[in-house]
Amino acid sequence: MVLISSSAQEDGNVMDEKYLEIKKQLVEKAKQLAESENIANVAGEIAALKRQWRRGGGDDESYYEQQLQEQFDKYVDEISKKQNASLLTSEEAKTQIIEKAKALANPQSFKKAQAEMNNLMSQWKMAGSLGKEKDDELWEQFKAARDEFFANKKAFYENRSETYSANKAAKQAIIDEAKEANQLTNMKELTKKMDELMNNWKAVGSAGRDDDESLWQQFYNERKTFFASKKQYYSSLKETFAERAESKKELIATAKKCLANSTFTEEELSTVKGLREQWKAIGHAGKDNEENLWKEFNEILDKYWDNKKYYG
Repeated sequence: MVLISSSAQEDGNVMDEKYLEIKKQLVEKAKQLAESENIANVAGEIAALKRQWRRGGGDDESYYEQQLQEQFDKYVDEISKKQNASLLTSEEAKTQIIEKAKALANPQSFKKAQAEMNNLMSQWKMAGSLGKEKDDELWEQFKAARDEFFANKKAFYENRSETYSANKAAKQAIIDEAKEANQLTNMKELTKKMDELMNNWKAVGSAGRDDDESLWQQFYNERKTFFASKKQYYSSLKETFAERAESKKELIATAKKCLANSTFTEEELSTVKGLREQWKAIGHAGKDNEENLWKEFNEILDKYWDNKKYYG
């Protein structure tokens, strides 16, 4: 309850107790409104208090009522100042909300943007009123930003459906190409083709959550077939290289024997002349063997023909 100066008791004018109590209650209500945190929405209540105060009657000249009037006016003034500050804050808040809504027009993720737009609507409802005219003006701006967002969102999902369909067809075509490629017998060509298809796959966007995993599994199965073929090929090639290396070592042994004899008979000359052709016919023995074997083989034959020139 508001404390009133005791000097009021010395006033010679006797006030009506009923009117005095009413005004004391109005002062207390004004005090409570002035201390309220939700000051932006008390305009109706403070207007009602003012009307009740004017109807309160009593002796306007009494010292006691002047004290009540001063306290009432003080609280009304505090409310007015807070309301003005609140209105400014509300306008700033709503203006910021509008700008944020505009920034969401073309987001990277509409899912995240939708959550943010919902949050902005909650903030808008809590921002308080600026009066119907100003509220309507700002609401039209906020609504326009929201309408643009939802229109873009609708277009995005409609276009995404078309994009998913196109990407699905593109990925299916890559899978079909991979199946054909796995029929190739030339491992160099097959490897080149599979690398190309993998790059193409990475370049194609999503086909949608419902299809992406299934499509990838099909493509991955074709790649597994390729890797199995590649492993088998190189395993077989390794064995082939080993066999060829052994065959070339046998030719080297024959060349050494001819060099050691160096009789230069027709039979021996025929044998030596045929060694190079046989070497070529065997094929490559792999990079780990071929160079050393060829060097040894060639040196022996060069010595043989040098001997032929010298002794023959």
